[in-house]
Amino acid sequence: MALSALQACLWRCAGVSDHYEVLNVERTATTAEIKSAYRRLVRQVHPDQGGNAALFRMVQEAWTTLGDPAKRAAYDRTLDARNSPPTYEEPTYTRQPDPEPEPEPDPFTWTQTSAQASQPVPEPLSGGIEVVPAFGRWRLPALLSLAVLTVLDIAIIAIGGLNGVSDIVFAVGTVAMIVVAMPPHWSKRIPLHRVFKAFGIVTALLYFLVLFPFSKSGATALQRVVIIALLVGLMLTRFLTGRWSKVHKLDRTIDPTAAYDFNLWGRPGEPLVDDGRTAWLAPADVLRHRRTARVLDPVVNALPASKLVHGARIGDMAVSHLLLNGHRVALISSVVGPPGHYALDVYGALQLNGVPLDSPVSGLDAAVAAWRQRLAPVEVRGFLVVHPAVDGQGGITAALGSEAAITCLPAQTAASQLQAWLQPEGLLLDRLTLYDILHRAPYA
Repeated sequence: MALSALQACLWRCAGVSDHYEVLNVERTATTAEIKSAYRRLVRQVHPDQGGNAALFRMVQEAWTTLGDPAKRAAYDRTLDARNSPPTYEEPTYTRQPDPEPEPEPDPFTWTQTSAQASQPVPEPLSGGIEVVPAFGRWRLPALLSLAVLTVLDIAIIAIGGLNGVSDIVFAVGTVAMIVVAMPPHWSKRIPLHRVFKAFGIVTALLYFLVLFPFSKSGATALQRVVIIALLVGLMLTRFLTGRWSKVHKLDRTIDPTAAYDFNLWGRPGEPLVDDGRTAWLAPADVLRHRRTARVLDPVVNALPASKLVHGARIGDMAVSHLLLNGHRVALISSVVGPPGHYALDVYGALQLNGVPLDSPVSGLDAAVAAWRQRLAPVEVRGFLVVHPAVDGQGGITAALGSEAAITCLPAQTAASQLQAWLQPEGLLLDRLTLYDILHRAPYA
Protein backbone atom coordinates (compact mmCIF):
# COMPACT_ATOMS: atom_id res chain seq x y z
CA MET A 1 0.00 0.00 0.00
CA ALA A 2 1.44 3.36 -1.03
CA LEU A 3 2.24 5.89 1.62
CA SER A 4 0.63 9.32 1.53
CA ALA A 5 2.85 12.38 1.32
CA LEU A 6 2.11 13.30 4.94
CA GLN A 7 3.00 9.82 6.22
CA ALA A 8 6.20 9.74 4.23
CA CYS A 9 7.17 13.12 5.65
CA LEU A 10 6.47 11.96 9.19
CA TRP A 11 8.53 8.82 8.65
CA ARG A 12 11.47 10.77 7.33
CA CYS A 13 11.34 13.25 10.23
CA ALA A 14 11.12 10.45 12.80
CA GLY A 15 13.79 8.32 11.21
CA VAL A 16 11.38 5.34 11.06
CA SER A 17 12.54 2.63 8.66
CA ASP A 18 9.54 0.26 8.56
CA HIS A 19 6.12 -0.66 9.92
CA TYR A 20 7.66 -2.79 12.65
CA GLU A 21 9.21 0.27 14.26
CA VAL A 22 5.92 2.15 14.10
CA LEU A 23 4.27 -0.62 16.16
CA ASN A 24 7.43 -0.99 18.30
CA VAL A 25 7.77 -4.75 17.66
CA GLU A 26 10.51 -6.98 16.30
CA ARG A 27 10.36 -8.54 12.83
CA THR A 28 10.12 -11.93 14.52
CA ALA A 29 6.98 -10.93 16.44
CA THR A 30 3.95 -13.17 16.16
CA THR A 31 0.62 -12.02 14.77
CA ALA A 32 -0.80 -11.98 18.30
CA GLU A 33 2.05 -9.74 19.52
CA ILE A 34 1.55 -7.39 16.59
CA LYS A 35 -2.18 -7.25 17.23
CA SER A 36 -1.58 -6.52 20.93
CA ALA A 37 0.87 -3.72 20.09
CA TYR A 38 -1.59 -2.27 17.56
CA ARG A 39 -4.45 -2.24 20.06
CA ARG A 40 -2.28 -0.59 22.69
CA LEU A 41 -1.04 2.12 20.34
CA VAL A 42 -4.36 2.84 18.64
CA ARG A 43 -5.94 3.67 22.00
CA GLN A 44 -3.15 6.15 22.67
CA VAL A 45 -3.13 7.93 19.31
CA HIS A 46 -6.82 7.80 18.31
CA PRO A 47 -8.06 11.34 17.59
CA ASP A 48 -11.19 10.74 19.67
CA GLN A 49 -8.96 10.08 22.69
CA GLY A 50 -6.93 13.25 22.19
CA GLY A 51 -4.31 11.60 19.99
CA ASN A 52 -2.74 12.72 16.73
CA ALA A 53 -4.51 11.96 13.45
CA ALA A 54 -1.28 11.66 11.45
CA LEU A 55 0.26 9.17 13.86
CA PHE A 56 -3.06 7.29 13.98
CA ARG A 57 -2.93 6.82 10.20
CA MET A 58 0.65 5.57 10.47
CA VAL A 59 -0.39 2.97 13.05
CA GLN A 60 -3.38 1.92 10.91
CA GLU A 61 -1.13 1.61 7.85
CA ALA A 62 1.31 -0.59 9.76
CA TRP A 63 -1.45 -2.86 11.08
CA THR A 64 -3.12 -3.18 7.67
CA THR A 65 0.16 -4.48 6.24
CA LEU A 66 1.46 -6.59 9.13
CA GLY A 67 -1.91 -7.96 10.25
CA ASP A 68 -2.42 -9.74 6.91
CA PRO A 69 -0.01 -12.73 6.55
CA ALA A 70 0.14 -12.38 2.75
CA LYS A 71 0.78 -8.63 2.84
CA ARG A 72 3.31 -9.09 5.63
CA ALA A 73 5.25 -11.70 3.64
CA ALA A 74 5.33 -9.42 0.61
CA TYR A 75 6.38 -6.49 2.79
CA ASP A 76 9.18 -8.55 4.39
CA ARG A 77 10.50 -9.40 0.93
CA THR A 78 10.45 -5.70 0.08
CA LEU A 79 12.45 -4.93 3.23
CA ASP A 80 14.96 -7.68 2.48
CA ALA A 81 15.41 -6.39 -1.06
CA ARG A 82 15.82 -2.83 0.17
CA ASN A 83 18.40 -3.80 2.77
CA SER A 84 20.37 -6.24 0.58
CA PRO A 85 23.37 -4.90 -1.38
CA PRO A 86 22.88 -4.44 -5.12
CA THR A 87 24.16 -7.17 -7.42
CA TYR A 88 25.66 -6.78 -10.89
CA GLU A 89 25.93 -9.18 -13.78
CA GLU A 90 29.33 -10.10 -15.04
CA PRO A 91 30.33 -8.19 -18.22
CA THR A 92 30.16 -10.17 -21.45
CA TYR A 93 33.08 -8.46 -23.15
CA THR A 94 36.57 -9.98 -22.99
CA ARG A 95 38.57 -6.83 -22.57
CA GLN A 96 40.43 -6.64 -19.26
CA PRO A 97 38.40 -4.32 -17.02
CA ASP A 98 39.97 -1.27 -15.48
CA PRO A 99 41.03 -1.68 -11.86
CA GLU A 100 38.29 -0.62 -9.47
CA PRO A 101 39.09 2.30 -7.17
CA GLU A 102 39.39 1.73 -3.45
CA PRO A 103 35.96 2.04 -1.80
CA GLU A 104 35.42 5.22 0.17
CA PRO A 105 34.68 4.81 3.86
CA ASP A 106 30.96 4.64 4.61
CA PRO A 107 30.00 7.72 6.64
CA PHE A 108 27.37 5.62 8.44
CA THR A 109 29.90 3.08 9.72
CA TRP A 110 30.12 3.32 13.52
CA THR A 111 33.47 4.56 14.74
CA GLN A 112 34.59 5.25 18.29
CA THR A 113 36.92 7.81 19.69
CA SER A 114 39.83 6.54 21.75
CA ALA A 115 38.07 7.65 24.93
CA GLN A 116 34.95 5.71 24.00
CA ALA A 117 36.85 2.58 22.96
CA SER A 118 38.91 2.49 26.17
CA GLN A 119 35.96 2.92 28.54
CA PRO A 120 34.88 -0.44 29.99
CA VAL A 121 31.20 -1.38 30.21
CA PRO A 122 30.25 -1.69 33.91
CA GLU A 123 29.06 -5.04 35.17
CA PRO A 124 25.38 -5.26 36.23
CA LEU A 125 24.75 -4.98 39.96
CA SER A 126 23.25 -7.82 41.96
CA GLY A 127 22.07 -8.18 45.54
CA GLY A 128 19.40 -6.76 47.81
CA ILE A 129 18.06 -3.22 47.43
CA GLU A 130 18.51 -0.89 50.40
CA VAL A 131 15.37 1.23 50.77
CA VAL A 132 15.47 4.44 52.84
CA PRO A 133 13.57 5.41 54.87
CA ALA A 134 12.75 1.86 55.91
CA PHE A 135 9.16 0.67 55.76
CA GLY A 136 7.32 0.99 59.10
CA ARG A 137 9.86 3.42 60.55
CA TRP A 138 8.83 5.00 63.90
CA ARG A 139 5.93 2.56 64.23
CA LEU A 140 7.23 0.52 67.20
CA PRO A 141 8.39 3.48 69.37
CA ALA A 142 5.16 5.36 68.55
CA LEU A 143 2.98 2.42 69.63
CA LEU A 144 4.96 1.88 72.84
CA SER A 145 4.77 5.55 73.71
CA LEU A 146 1.03 5.61 73.02
CA ALA A 147 0.53 2.58 75.29
CA VAL A 148 2.48 4.25 78.12
CA LEU A 149 0.44 7.44 77.71
CA THR A 150 -2.78 5.44 77.94
CA VAL A 151 -1.58 3.86 81.21
CA LEU A 152 -0.75 7.31 82.62
CA ASP A 153 -4.21 8.57 81.65
CA ILE A 154 -5.85 5.69 83.49
CA ALA A 155 -3.55 6.22 86.49
CA ILE A 156 -4.33 9.93 86.88
CA ILE A 157 -8.07 9.25 86.60
CA ALA A 158 -7.78 6.52 89.25
CA ILE A 159 -5.74 8.71 91.60
CA GLY A 160 -8.05 11.70 91.29
CA GLY A 161 -11.26 9.70 91.46
CA LEU A 162 -14.65 10.69 90.08
CA ASN A 163 -16.21 12.62 92.96
CA GLY A 164 -18.05 15.31 91.06
CA VAL A 165 -18.93 16.85 87.73
CA SER A 166 -15.53 18.57 87.42
CA ASP A 167 -13.73 15.27 87.97
CA ILE A 168 -15.84 13.63 85.29
CA VAL A 169 -15.11 16.50 82.85
CA PHE A 170 -11.40 16.19 83.55
CA ALA A 171 -11.60 12.42 83.07
CA VAL A 172 -13.25 12.83 79.64
CA GLY A 173 -10.67 15.48 78.71
CA THR A 174 -7.87 13.18 79.84
CA VAL A 175 -9.20 10.40 77.58
CA ALA A 176 -9.47 12.97 74.76
CA MET A 177 -5.73 13.62 75.15
CA ILE A 178 -5.18 10.13 73.76
CA VAL A 179 -6.89 11.24 70.54
CA VAL A 180 -4.49 14.21 70.41
CA ALA A 181 -1.52 11.82 70.70
CA MET A 182 -2.78 9.32 68.12
CA PRO A 183 -1.16 9.17 64.67
CA PRO A 184 -3.19 11.34 62.26
CA HIS A 185 -4.04 8.40 60.03
CA TRP A 186 -5.77 6.83 63.06
CA SER A 187 -7.44 9.85 64.60
CA LYS A 188 -9.06 10.84 61.29
CA ARG A 189 -11.21 7.72 61.49
CA ILE A 190 -12.74 8.73 64.85
CA PRO A 191 -16.07 10.60 64.59
CA LEU A 192 -15.81 14.21 65.80
CA HIS A 193 -12.06 13.81 66.09
CA ARG A 194 -11.52 17.57 65.84
CA VAL A 195 -13.81 18.16 68.81
CA PHE A 196 -12.00 15.53 70.87
CA LYS A 197 -8.61 17.00 69.93
CA ALA A 198 -9.69 20.49 70.96
CA PHE A 199 -11.07 19.16 74.26
CA GLY A 200 -7.87 17.20 74.88
CA ILE A 201 -5.64 20.23 74.22
CA VAL A 202 -7.68 22.40 76.61
CA THR A 203 -7.46 19.68 79.27
CA ALA A 204 -3.68 19.46 78.81
CA LEU A 205 -3.42 23.23 79.34
CA LEU A 206 -5.50 22.99 82.52
CA TYR A 207 -3.24 20.19 83.79
CA PHE A 208 -0.28 22.43 83.09
CA LEU A 209 -1.81 25.24 85.16
CA VAL A 210 -2.38 22.84 88.06
CA LEU A 211 1.39 22.57 88.48
CA PHE A 212 1.78 26.23 89.45
CA PRO A 213 1.47 27.16 93.17
CA PHE A 214 -0.94 30.03 92.47
CA SER A 215 -3.51 27.60 91.10
CA LYS A 216 -4.34 26.37 94.66
CA SER A 217 -5.52 23.09 93.16
CA GLY A 218 -4.61 21.08 96.20
CA ALA A 219 -2.89 18.41 94.08
CA THR A 220 -0.72 16.00 96.01
CA ALA A 221 2.94 15.41 95.23
CA LEU A 222 2.07 12.07 93.58
CA GLN A 223 -0.55 13.71 91.40
CA ARG A 224 1.94 16.41 90.33
CA VAL A 225 4.49 13.77 89.33
CA VAL A 226 1.89 11.87 87.32
CA ILE A 227 0.70 15.12 85.67
CA ILE A 228 4.27 16.02 84.66
CA ALA A 229 4.80 12.51 83.27
CA LEU A 230 1.47 12.77 81.44
CA LEU A 231 2.30 16.09 79.76
CA VAL A 232 5.82 15.00 78.79
CA GLY A 233 4.43 11.71 77.48
CA LEU A 234 1.78 13.57 75.47
CA MET A 235 4.37 15.71 73.69
CA LEU A 236 6.75 12.81 73.09
CA THR A 237 3.98 10.51 71.84
CA ARG A 238 2.61 13.17 69.50
CA PHE A 239 6.08 13.65 68.03
CA LEU A 240 6.61 9.92 67.47
CA THR A 241 3.13 9.25 66.07
CA GLY A 242 3.47 12.25 63.74
CA ARG A 243 6.70 10.83 62.37
CA TRP A 244 5.14 7.40 61.98
CA SER A 245 2.09 8.79 60.22
CA LYS A 246 4.29 10.67 57.75
CA VAL A 247 6.24 7.52 56.86
CA HIS A 248 2.97 5.54 56.78
CA LYS A 249 1.74 7.83 54.01
CA LEU A 250 4.97 7.18 52.14
CA ASP A 251 4.54 3.42 52.71
CA ARG A 252 1.08 3.52 51.12
CA THR A 253 2.20 5.67 48.17
CA ILE A 254 5.36 3.72 47.35
CA ASP A 255 4.66 0.20 48.56
CA PRO A 256 7.22 -2.61 48.71
CA THR A 257 6.23 -3.80 45.24
CA ALA A 258 7.08 -0.44 43.69
CA ALA A 259 10.23 -0.14 45.79
CA TYR A 260 11.70 -3.53 44.95
CA ASP A 261 10.14 -4.64 41.65
CA PHE A 262 8.55 -1.70 39.86
CA ASN A 263 11.07 0.50 38.02
CA LEU A 264 9.10 2.37 35.35
CA TRP A 265 6.62 5.24 35.48
CA GLY A 266 4.95 6.99 32.56
CA ARG A 267 5.16 6.30 28.83
CA PRO A 268 7.69 7.67 26.32
CA GLY A 269 6.33 10.77 24.61
CA GLU A 270 3.49 11.32 27.10
CA PRO A 271 3.31 13.60 30.17
CA LEU A 272 3.62 11.86 33.52
CA VAL A 273 0.67 13.86 34.88
CA ASP A 274 -2.02 14.53 32.29
CA ASP A 275 -3.59 17.69 33.72
CA GLY A 276 -3.56 19.72 30.50
CA ARG A 277 -0.55 21.79 31.49
CA THR A 278 1.88 19.95 29.21
CA ALA A 279 1.53 20.08 25.40
CA TRP A 280 1.33 16.78 23.57
CA LEU A 281 4.22 15.97 21.26
CA ALA A 282 4.30 15.62 17.50
CA PRO A 283 4.41 12.05 16.10
CA ALA A 284 8.07 12.39 15.16
CA ASP A 285 8.98 13.39 18.72
CA VAL A 286 6.95 10.51 20.17
CA LEU A 287 8.88 7.99 18.09
CA ARG A 288 12.19 9.65 19.03
CA HIS A 289 11.31 9.32 22.71
CA ARG A 290 10.57 5.65 22.17
CA ARG A 291 13.98 5.16 20.61
CA THR A 292 15.59 6.80 23.62
CA ALA A 293 13.53 4.63 25.98
CA ARG A 294 14.92 1.52 24.28
CA VAL A 295 18.43 2.86 24.87
CA LEU A 296 17.66 3.30 28.59
CA ASP A 297 16.22 -0.19 29.12
CA PRO A 298 19.64 -1.86 29.58
CA VAL A 299 20.55 0.70 32.26
CA VAL A 300 17.44 -0.10 34.28
CA ASN A 301 18.07 -3.83 33.89
CA ALA A 302 21.68 -3.47 35.07
CA LEU A 303 20.77 -1.31 38.11
CA PRO A 304 17.95 -3.04 40.06
CA ALA A 305 17.40 -0.05 42.37
CA SER A 306 17.13 2.49 39.53
CA LYS A 307 13.79 4.07 38.60
CA LEU A 308 12.95 5.40 35.13
CA VAL A 309 10.31 8.15 34.86
CA HIS A 310 9.10 9.25 31.41
CA GLY A 311 7.72 12.77 31.11
CA ALA A 312 8.80 13.84 34.62
CA ARG A 313 7.73 17.38 35.39
CA ILE A 314 8.64 20.11 37.83
CA GLY A 315 5.88 22.68 37.70
CA ASP A 316 5.19 23.27 34.02
CA MET A 317 8.71 22.23 32.95
CA ALA A 318 8.80 18.69 31.56
CA VAL A 319 11.82 16.54 30.76
CA SER A 320 11.75 13.61 28.34
CA HIS A 321 13.26 10.98 30.67
CA LEU A 322 14.50 10.91 34.27
CA LEU A 323 16.70 8.16 35.72
CA LEU A 324 17.06 7.90 39.51
CA ASN A 325 19.58 5.69 41.27
CA GLY A 326 20.45 6.36 44.88
CA HIS A 327 21.17 10.05 45.24
CA ARG A 328 21.95 10.65 41.57
CA VAL A 329 19.44 11.81 38.95
CA ALA A 330 20.05 11.83 35.19
CA LEU A 331 17.79 14.08 33.09
CA ILE A 332 17.81 12.82 29.50
CA SER A 333 16.73 14.42 26.25
CA SER A 334 17.56 13.42 22.68
CA VAL A 335 18.00 14.62 19.11
CA VAL A 336 18.28 12.94 15.71
CA GLY A 337 21.16 14.12 13.57
CA PRO A 338 23.54 13.26 10.75
CA PRO A 339 26.97 11.71 11.28
CA GLY A 340 29.61 13.97 12.79
CA HIS A 341 31.15 15.12 16.04
CA TYR A 342 28.75 16.67 18.56
CA ALA A 343 29.88 18.88 21.42
CA LEU A 344 28.69 21.74 23.61
CA ASP A 345 30.42 25.10 23.32
CA VAL A 346 31.39 27.30 26.26
CA TYR A 347 27.88 28.80 26.25
CA GLY A 348 26.20 25.40 26.43
CA ALA A 349 24.92 25.39 22.82
CA LEU A 350 25.11 22.22 20.73
CA GLN A 351 27.56 22.14 17.83
CA LEU A 352 27.95 19.66 14.97
CA ASN A 353 31.51 19.67 13.65
CA GLY A 354 31.94 23.13 15.15
CA VAL A 355 28.76 24.54 13.56
CA PRO A 356 25.91 25.66 15.90
CA LEU A 357 22.87 23.39 15.76
CA ASP A 358 19.30 23.81 16.97
CA SER A 359 18.64 21.47 19.89
CA PRO A 360 16.72 21.10 23.16
CA VAL A 361 19.85 21.88 25.19
CA SER A 362 18.52 25.18 26.55
CA GLY A 363 15.38 23.51 27.92
CA LEU A 364 17.43 20.65 29.36
CA ASP A 365 19.81 23.11 31.02
CA ALA A 366 16.88 24.93 32.65
CA ALA A 367 15.46 21.60 33.83
CA VAL A 368 18.79 20.62 35.38
CA ALA A 369 18.93 23.91 37.30
CA ALA A 370 15.34 23.52 38.54
CA TRP A 371 15.78 19.91 39.65
CA ARG A 372 19.08 20.69 41.38
CA GLN A 373 17.34 23.32 43.45
CA ARG A 374 14.41 21.01 44.11
CA LEU A 375 16.29 17.83 45.04
CA ALA A 376 19.34 19.24 46.84
CA PRO A 377 21.59 17.60 47.96
CA VAL A 378 20.84 14.97 45.26
CA GLU A 379 23.34 15.18 42.37
CA VAL A 380 21.58 16.06 39.11
CA ARG A 381 23.11 16.04 35.61
CA GLY A 382 21.72 16.34 32.09
CA PHE A 383 22.50 14.04 29.17
CA LEU A 384 21.73 14.67 25.49
CA VAL A 385 21.49 11.42 23.49
CA VAL A 386 22.24 11.84 19.77
CA HIS A 387 20.47 9.29 17.53
CA PRO A 388 21.42 8.56 13.93
CA ALA A 389 18.75 8.93 11.27
CA VAL A 390 18.08 5.17 11.34
CA ASP A 391 18.83 2.72 14.15
CA GLY A 392 22.06 0.84 13.51
CA GLN A 393 23.76 3.60 11.56
CA GLY A 394 26.81 5.21 13.07
CA GLY A 395 29.38 7.87 12.39
CA ILE A 396 28.31 9.88 15.47
CA THR A 397 30.85 10.83 18.10
CA ALA A 398 30.62 13.18 21.06
CA ALA A 399 32.90 14.83 23.57
CA LEU A 400 32.83 12.61 26.68
CA GLY A 401 34.19 12.94 30.19
CA SER A 402 32.79 16.42 30.79
CA GLU A 403 31.70 17.34 34.32
CA ALA A 404 29.48 20.13 33.02
CA ALA A 405 25.75 20.24 33.70
CA ILE A 406 25.00 18.55 30.35
CA THR A 407 26.93 15.85 28.49
CA CYS A 408 26.46 14.68 24.87
CA LEU A 409 26.23 10.92 24.36
CA PRO A 410 26.04 8.94 21.09
CA ALA A 411 23.09 6.56 21.17
CA GLN A 412 25.43 3.59 20.59
CA THR A 413 27.29 4.14 23.90
CA ALA A 414 24.69 6.08 25.91
CA ALA A 415 23.60 3.08 27.98
CA SER A 416 27.10 2.22 29.18
CA GLN A 417 27.95 5.87 29.92
CA LEU A 418 24.77 6.40 31.94
CA GLN A 419 25.28 3.16 33.82
CA ALA A 420 28.86 4.16 34.65
CA TRP A 421 27.67 7.48 36.11
CA LEU A 422 24.76 6.04 38.12
CA GLN A 423 26.35 2.80 39.30
CA PRO A 424 28.50 4.24 42.16
CA GLU A 425 25.25 4.76 44.11
CA GLY A 426 24.88 0.98 44.22
CA LEU A 427 21.56 -0.58 45.24
CA LEU A 428 20.13 2.37 47.16
CA LEU A 429 16.59 3.72 46.74
CA ASP A 430 15.61 6.95 48.48
CA ARG A 431 11.81 6.78 48.64
CA LEU A 432 11.50 10.43 49.68
CA THR A 433 13.27 11.52 46.48
CA LEU A 434 11.13 9.19 44.36
CA TYR A 435 7.96 10.47 46.06
CA ASP A 436 8.98 14.06 45.39
CA ILE A 437 9.63 13.30 41.71
CA LEU A 438 6.34 11.43 41.19
CA HIS A 439 3.84 13.27 43.38
CA ARG A 440 5.11 16.65 44.54
CA ALA A 441 7.33 18.21 41.88
CA PRO A 442 4.62 18.14 39.13
CA TYR A 443 2.53 20.51 41.27
CA ALA A 444 5.39 22.72 42.45
